[in-house]
Amino acid sequence: MIILICCGQCLTAQDSIRLALAKAGTETGLRIDLLNTLSEQLAKDSTNKAIEYAHQAYLLTLDGKMPERQGKSLLNLANGYLYNDFYDQALEYAFDALAIFDRLGNKEQIANTYLLLGWIYYDAEDLDLTLQYHQKAYELYHSLGNIPKCAHVLNAFGLTYEGKGEHAKAQEYFKQALAATLPLQENSRLAAIYNNLGICENSKGNYQEAIRYFNVSLSVPGKFREDPLVPAETLNQLGYSYMKMGQYQQAAMLLDSARKMIDRSTSNTSKEKLLDNLSNYSRLNQAEGRYQQALDNLRQSMEIRDAILSKSKTNALFSLTLKKETQQKEEQIRTLSAEKQLRSLQRNALAAGIALVVIIALLVITRQRSLRRKEKEIASIRQALIAKELENAVLEKGALESKLEYKNTELKNYALFISQRNEFVRKFIEQLAVLEKTSPQDTAGKLSKLIHQFQYDLEINKDTEEFNVHVDATYKDFFYNLKARFPDLTENERRLCAQIRLNLSIKEIASLNNISVKSAEMARYRLRKQFNLQQGDSLNEFLKSF
Repeated sequence: MIILICCGQCLTAQDSIRLALAKAGTETGLRIDLLNTLSEQLAKDSTNKAIEYAHQAYLLTLDGKMPERQGKSLLNLANGYLYNDFYDQALEYAFDALAIFDRLGNKEQIANTYLLLGWIYYDAEDLDLTLQYHQKAYELYHSLGNIPKCAHVLNAFGLTYEGKGEHAKAQEYFKQALAATLPLQENSRLAAIYNNLGICENSKGNYQEAIRYFNVSLSVPGKFREDPLVPAETLNQLGYSYMKMGQYQQAAMLLDSARKMIDRSTSNTSKEKLLDNLSNYSRLNQAEGRYQQALDNLRQSMEIRDAILSKSKTNALFSLTLKKETQQKEEQIRTLSAEKQLRSLQRNALAAGIALVVIIALLVITRQRSLRRKEKEIASIRQALIAKELENAVLEKGALESKLEYKNTELKNYALFISQRNEFVRKFIEQLAVLEKTSPQDTAGKLSKLIHQFQYDLEINKDTEEFNVHVDATYKDFFYNLKARFPDLTENERRLCAQIRLNLSIKEIASLNNISVKSAEMARYRLRKQFNLQQGDSLNEFLKSF
């Protein structure tokens, strides 16, 4: 996990940039640069605002006259959607930025895009692709002599191998990153690397060595520590180390300190840190036999997960709104281009008319024929324009109907979620009622069993069957057409087709079907083989044709 850094100076810098933005007026290039700078500074703690600024910058570049700035706007959009966990949109914008920087031959920005693509695949848990793109970024940074960026990628290699469970290799890269960073005096990155080394030692069971690294991380000075989440994450990990060593009192003190820092934070990532803190609290209380407190920690975790789910829905609506605005802007540009072409055609027609007037004295018959031909061409153009307007009206109506259908589906899904949660709470209350009648000497054992059952139920995806029933009902025509053409598909393969058609990411498909990401990738590969798709063919577009 990467330690996020924010300092008080950023707030002053942001105010200055907003003031400069207000004074920029119609200077498009300056406005784009200021908007992109604001987006970069707000990405970690005010992600939706960062996306909004990057979106404004991108709209100003749609005329194609400033490709460098357009690529940077797309890169900031990709970064914002990464922080909001919308990996498909993040990948789309990142690859668009990469195409622009490739055309420009800007190696620095190409390397930055490779690095971002690696982080997108890292969050999506495709660690092999993560390594591929980070390796490309490292090679470019190394060829450019960019030592700070090389150190950053070495730390990224360590995190990736830690995620793959290869702790020795991860530790080797963390130490390389540490050696490269020490001369640079970048204290924020030093603290993060020491923290990552501690996490690595925790994974290996070397808790005493982990504690040493965490204490070194906490001792690194710097303005970045004004963000309470920076030390809070390290204190959470340090508390876990002491708990695993059986030093429960010290662990509790550290977790309490971490909780106070998390509560002071206004960052949009504080809830994730609070989930880690509550998880460690639950383990600690259970280890000390305080089962009621452990149960309370789990309840708080469930409430926070509900809040995060609600926030994800809000972010999704925000993203759809921005995407719609972008499409409208692009349509306006296309319309203006068409009008410009029409005016050019009209000017040409006028010139042809003048020429015909000059020739009229000599070739009256030719002039009349030419006029009739021009009238037919103008009528044809008008008919084409009318047909285009009708087509756009039909498309707009279809979009509105799709949006209404989408809202209805969201309401049904939310109803299923409430029904499941109510059933879960009802059963839990019934079990507590039975526990209340239990003799005191049996209470502790049964309460522990109840907690384990509660944790087990939290991890089981009970919504899968309701989701599949809903998909079956919604996409009857799709399943009918798919089965008619490919009758040998199994039920699971047909459902996978529907999930891909819904634009679910590989990670979401794996979670929905309770399988690993690799299994989901393999199932997707088998579908491509059955459909005889070539390497360049899109499986998603193929399924949308049914």
